[in-house]
Amino acid sequence: MPKKSKSSKNLQAEIQRNLRKKFAKSRSHQQLKERVDALEKELGEIRRMLGESGGKPRPAPKKAATKKSESSINKDNLQRIKGIGAVIEKRLRDYGVDGYAQIAAWKDVDVEDFSQRLNFKGRIQRERWVEQAKALMTDAP
Repeated sequence: MPKKSKSSKNLQAEIQRNLRKKFAKSRSHQQLKERVDALEKELGEIRRMLGESGGKPRPAPKKAATKKSESSINKDNLQRIKGIGAVIEKRLRDYGVDGYAQIAAWKDVDVEDFSQRLNFKGRIQRERWVEQAKALMTDAP
């Protein structure tokens, strides 16, 4: 029995898949990918450095200290704020946010800054982190 030929659509789809595979392995693709990655990294750095205050550069955020200091002993449990889980808490701590007081003191500029850093769009406002942090400050032992 003769082998049935593939439909035109299936054949075109297979050709496109094969071309994508070949391009993905090509040196041109690798160079483009490396350039895009470098530009994305550079853009992220620029976004972190620029503040809302007229485009003046701000220093890059400080990473959490590896040594245990007095302040690291008295860290608040940021996961008590609705919307902050273990991963987000770790990322906030990497940016130096350790307590409810810091979040409670955020202004609109700070909320926007952390929205960009954490890649959230309106989530901090929607979940009312600042208000929750203020309430937890009064409840905290």
